[in-house]
Formats: sequence, structure tokens, C-alpha cells
Amino acid sequence: MRRFQIEQSSTEFYTSHSGLSLVGLAINRFTALKKTLRGIVKRHGIPNIDLIRTYVGQLCLGKSDFDAIENVRWDRYFKEALGIKQMPSSARLRHRFDEDARALIDFVDDAAVEFVRNTKAPVTTLYRRVMWRWTWTCFRCQQWHRQGRRFAHL
Repeated sequence: MRRFQIEQSSTEFYTSHSGLSLVGLAINRFTALKKTLRGIVKRHGIPNIDLIRTYVGQLCLGKSDFDAIENVRWDRYFKEALGIKQMPSSARLRHRFDEDARALIDFVDDAAVEFVRNTKAPVTTLYRRVMWRWTWTCFRCQQWHRQGRRFAHL
């Protein structure tokens, strides 16, 4: 996988693909998907890891349709950012996921947990923050009500 250097530019240039290099880094450096997916027997030439990388890249661009892959199929940056060696067609991607979806789901679920563990991302509960906000909002409503003011919940 190619390494990209991220730097601030003096000119403004916006692209929808800019975060793909970070997604590719996350998949390739912090998960063992490439090694674990070798356990699934394939009858075609495209490795399973390239299928996963391609579909995850599409999801990151906000496209979940298999046919949307044709828009980036010949995009060199898309392939290099995610580390894709062979780009599947939309028909091949759909066919392989129909065949191997049950086997791939377990590996992808394990990779998500592995990613959180390897990056040492803090996993905290949301309950405390939600309850604090709810309590504070109720407290403010009571104060405003005592003052004769109305409070509108958004």
C-alpha cells in the first residue's frame, strides 16, 4: 500500500476521496483481514481482501449500491489509497458477496473489534453524558418555568 503525506495546502481543494487514505491505513495496518480472509476458498482471481476494501471504500463515499463501483473502477487514487490490487466489476462484486457473504461477515465483525483494540481507542458509555444532558435540560426548564418563561424542546 502506498503511503500518503497529509499536509495543509495554501489553496483550497476539496475532494470526496481525501479520507480514503486513512480508511486504507486503518484496514491494512490495524486489522489482520488480509491474513484471516485467506481461509475462505475462492474460485476466482480477485482476493477476498480486495472485495472488502472496495466495498468499504464505496461505503465511505456514501454509496452502498454495487453499480456505483463503476464510477471509481478506473480511479488510480481509490485503488492506491485502499491498497486494492485488483478492482472488481460491479457484477463480480455482487456475485462474490452473494456466494461468500455468510463467511465474510464473521471476519469483518472480528476485524472491527480488532481495530478498536489495536488502536487503543477509548470505549466509554454514552449513558452518563445523555443522562447529564437530560438532567441539565430538565433543571433549566424548571428554572425558566419558575421565572415565568417558556422553554421549547428542540
